[in-house]
Amino acid sequence: MISVGDAVVKLGLDKTQFEQGMRKAGDETDAAGKRMQTGMRIAAIAITAVGVAGLKLVADARKMNAELGQVAITTGSTTSEMRDLALSLSNVTFRLKSVIATLTILSRAGVRSKEEMAAIANAFDALADATGSEAETVADQLVPAFRVFGLELPKTAEEMDKFTWLVKNTLINLSDFASVMDYVAMYGSELNVTLDDMIAIMAILNDRGMSGASATRLFRTAVSQATREGISLNEALGLSNELMGEYITKIGTDAVGATQKYADVANEQFGIMDKLASKWEDFTFVIGSALTPLEPLFALMTALGPVLLAMSLTTLPMLIANLKASAGALIGWAVAAGKAVASAVTLAASKIWAWASTIPIAGIAIAIAGVAALATSIALIRKKAAEATAGLYEGGIAMKPIRADIAEREPEIVAPLSRLPQILSGLGLTTGGGLHIHVGNFMGDEMSMRQFVRKIDQILKEETRRNFFSQVQTGYRYGTSSR
Repeated sequence: MISVGDAVVKLGLDKTQFEQGMRKAGDETDAAGKRMQTGMRIAAIAITAVGVAGLKLVADARKMNAELGQVAITTGSTTSEMRDLALSLSNVTFRLKSVIATLTILSRAGVRSKEEMAAIANAFDALADATGSEAETVADQLVPAFRVFGLELPKTAEEMDKFTWLVKNTLINLSDFASVMDYVAMYGSELNVTLDDMIAIMAILNDRGMSGASATRLFRTAVSQATREGISLNEALGLSNELMGEYITKIGTDAVGATQKYADVANEQFGIMDKLASKWEDFTFVIGSALTPLEPLFALMTALGPVLLAMSLTTLPMLIANLKASAGALIGWAVAAGKAVASAVTLAASKIWAWASTIPIAGIAIAIAGVAALATSIALIRKKAAEATAGLYEGGIAMKPIRADIAEREPEIVAPLSRLPQILSGLGLTTGGGLHIHVGNFMGDEMSMRQFVRKIDQILKEETRRNFFSQVQTGYRYGTSSR
């Protein structure tokens, strides 16, 4: 069969360099595969992270858009219009979720105009900043009070000043005031009181040492008594009109500008990080709303990431090992296929994975294509090697120094062509006056064939010349020759 030496001679290729190149290709394949394995892990983690983040953004946006959509239905507008309104109101002191909750309360309170809704929401936000609460909380507490007295909802911070004064100058909080207003709402006009009266009454009770739950109980008792006996609420509480007038005047004077002043001081607590957090909430809401149609893709990415990570830890290492082993096995196969095929296989073995590793997301698809290409190359090499080997079993002539397997199937003669007749004679064989050589499947180009023909012709002429002079000498020796 053909040996590595035969292929080296016939291809003009150095065996040692070829084997070193193939081993280097195997090492490069292993290194490129490891790089790809690392890249695939990073890609898998990144894909999963993007998928999860996308799903989170979309989920949060869906919830807020659903709330705004309900407000839009109530007010007769669109979800997009309410989303724009919410984003225009949102800031570091009035965060987006609080804005949406406040708009929801105002829509339920009968506010329909977007301009009025924006002004009222900002007024409640100012009161919330001044009193350390949330806009939706104070709106929920005070909207019923304004409705009980038939008042329009406040649109400026100044209209909230008396409530700010009450919270900041007494131990009464807005939840206590709201609780008292529940009783006022039950009896309505029968009590003959105003909103200013209610604030003054709560301030007087606080100055008399009653606040919180005790003031609320006293007020409830007074409301029941006034209704039952047909007297005024002030009489039931034991408050004179003069005292009530004094407190109303005092509160009206001292409370001017209180809401904005307290709010400005309170808002000094917010720094750059708070402002960035507020803007980030707005940004993620906008992005989440825009990415909502891509929610199925994010779900697919979330599921695909762990699969790719598992493949990078299991399937890919096995694939790399097989490719490296294949690169080593190609040494014995590629030498019989020709220089072009050997170069192609070496390129495939060393470059496919290096190329694929630069594309981590699509790496696994390219890896599969690389394996298919290598498998095809190996099949072609085996076929070529089988064809080359089969022809040499019938014989051949070496025109250059080679290393060859001898008698791999049957006994063979190894001899220089110039000494072939003597060797054959020594073995008791004869050439029959001529040299007959059967040449099987000779692997060579046209120039080699011509050199071969010339060499055979030279050998035949030399053999003829020797035979002639041998016969002449024999004739002289036995006297049988003639001139």
